[in-house]
Amino acid sequence: MQTPSPEWLPPECRDAINNTAAGLEAQVAQGLDSIGLPPGRSDRVSGATTAGLLVGGAAGATIAGAPVAAAAAVVGGLIGGTVGGIAGAALGTLVPVPIIGTVTSGVAGTALGAAAGAAAGAAIAGVPAAAVGAAVGGTVGAGFGAGVGVGQP
Repeated sequence: MQTPSPEWLPPECRDAINNTAAGLEAQVAQGLDSIGLPPGRSDRVSGATTAGLLVGGAAGATIAGAPVAAAAAVVGGLIGGTVGGIAGAALGTLVPVPIIGTVTSGVAGTALGAAAGAAAGAAIAGVPAAAVGAAVGGTVGAGFGAGVGVGQP
């Protein structure tokens, strides 16, 4: 089965995704062949297992990672904005900002600190949460996919 890739996805990325998924599916099929499943059936089970793993992993990463990253971005932005504002105010200078005009170094420090803190907070907390979500979702998805694949004739 072939699904068209979106226009924004570079061909190199598409090929890497396809090759990785195909390699995983082939390894699962080979393992199932080695324990005595007939080759046609092991191909169906490995396909369903791999699909479940990938879909479950993506869903788990999104469900776990997005809310944690958003909350951590808010906390990081507040902390970074406060630290940046204090550091900028200590400088006591004026900073030219395109389009806006001139602002105090405290305002500029607050804006830069908030942006940096939000990015750091989202990355520091969101990435591990997404990884755990992907592992849990992928495990559940693979188990579900294997069950569906085994039930096929």
